[in-house]
Amino acid sequence: LARALRAHTIARSLRGLCRVSPMRAWASEASDGYPGTAGGAPRRGRWQRAAGDGAGAGSQAAEKRAAAAEADDAADTQAREVVFEEREGPLPTRSKPRVFPRPSAASALGGKELGAIRSVCVIGGGPAGLSCCRWLCDAGLEVILVQESRGLGGKLCTKFVNGKDDPTLHFDMGVQLLQPLGPLRAALDGIVEPWPPPGRFKCLACSGDWSSWRIRETVDLPIEGFVVGVPSMSAIGRLLAAQCKGLTMHVDRTAVVRGQDPKTGRWEVEWKREEANFGQLKYRPELKDVPAEVGRADFDAVVLAFEANKVLRGCKSGYKMVQPSATPEITKRLAKRTRTSQMWNLMVAFDTEIEMPWDAATFEGHRSISWVAVDSSKPQRAKVPQCFMVFCTQEWADWKQWGKRDVERDLLDEFLGLLEKVVGRRPPKPCFVMAGRWGNNTEVPLTGEKPRGEFPMRALGLRQEPAPAVWDAVGRMGATGDWARGFSVSDAYVAGQEMAAAVLADA
Repeated sequence: LARALRAHTIARSLRGLCRVSPMRAWASEASDGYPGTAGGAPRRGRWQRAAGDGAGAGSQAAEKRAAAAEADDAADTQAREVVFEEREGPLPTRSKPRVFPRPSAASALGGKELGAIRSVCVIGGGPAGLSCCRWLCDAGLEVILVQESRGLGGKLCTKFVNGKDDPTLHFDMGVQLLQPLGPLRAALDGIVEPWPPPGRFKCLACSGDWSSWRIRETVDLPIEGFVVGVPSMSAIGRLLAAQCKGLTMHVDRTAVVRGQDPKTGRWEVEWKREEANFGQLKYRPELKDVPAEVGRADFDAVVLAFEANKVLRGCKSGYKMVQPSATPEITKRLAKRTRTSQMWNLMVAFDTEIEMPWDAATFEGHRSISWVAVDSSKPQRAKVPQCFMVFCTQEWADWKQWGKRDVERDLLDEFLGLLEKVVGRRPPKPCFVMAGRWGNNTEVPLTGEKPRGEFPMRALGLRQEPAPAVWDAVGRMGATGDWARGFSVSDAYVAGQEMAAAVLADA
């Protein structure tokens, strides 16, 4: 009787597992992106039928029921294999991330130790990410870098409006000048030149309100140690990447961290490019051609080397759209301890050269403008058209929810009024105007450092004290950026080095 009951129970279980229609099997695969497997781990191949344990040699009725179940199962399996035969080939892109349970400190891999770290995916090609890549590559690890934009260097970027083949319209959209300190100084040897020249760097103290203001005082600023990238700021990112021996790079692709396998502890990362939104297509028409290829690989560890706000919340911006992927430990360490803000800039060019009394100026007391630079005065740059880079104050950026057209109208009006007071006459009509926005500018770093002035002046200097790396040794994921230490490019570079040291300590 016991054997008969066991056979009856097994037969019913087989019916429940195997009597799945081809459409249900297809839907199950499409929801996860992989052909179904009994263990839940991804692998190529057809759907695999769940097998019973073969027990149950009891009564005649139980044997008949088991035989009927086998016959029904064979018919369903044949239908399913016809469907999956047509699907054989490269794995499709998942519609939803595959989420694995994260191993805990006590029960990771069922009590077994994680294997050695031999491969790392670094997501983000700014100074922190490139610094981390260099030290990991030097240690002999296999490193892949995924960068969401076309260029490397993060805020070290120069925009060539007409493309790199026509450098006449050029604007440094982020960092305006560098003060390389610490290990960054040696890394930039041969790719930077001094700027501004002596006597051409000023601080203009202003007084008044929004409607009426005046320049109260002009003070010369020291220039010792200040440099810019040549022939552009973007050249710095390319140099830092070239210093990473054996580095594999995927640029203009958004990385998606799919999940961590609880059996191996390895992370699965996918890189691709989604469809751009209207605003992105306006400034980058080539984004309308979405590449079909999708890259995917498994790694022993992942480093998120981008803005803290994106680490916590992901990105919702068109082709850069991605969900947050930080481990709970990293989220806990960053939540409510870092803060970012948005910042607007304005690119302006004139067909005729304006005689300026300075090449770069920072403003104190002006309600809307914090910085103006004559980018055409930088070494190895085209002089005409004369290109200016303008940055707004934090107060002006926070005043309301600005749109690009609003900035191109209102901030331009403020800038032209400022030029009129500086040169003593109304400037000519600009031949080019474009607004830009940094949506995640570091306002409060993890160390609690206070900013010194507005951007870009706050992006100078270096925090001398070491800062602990944000590294989850159990989850094998880290996060880094300038926000881990301070505000400057030197801080970001050291933060990447500190992250690499934390990874290598577990490697």
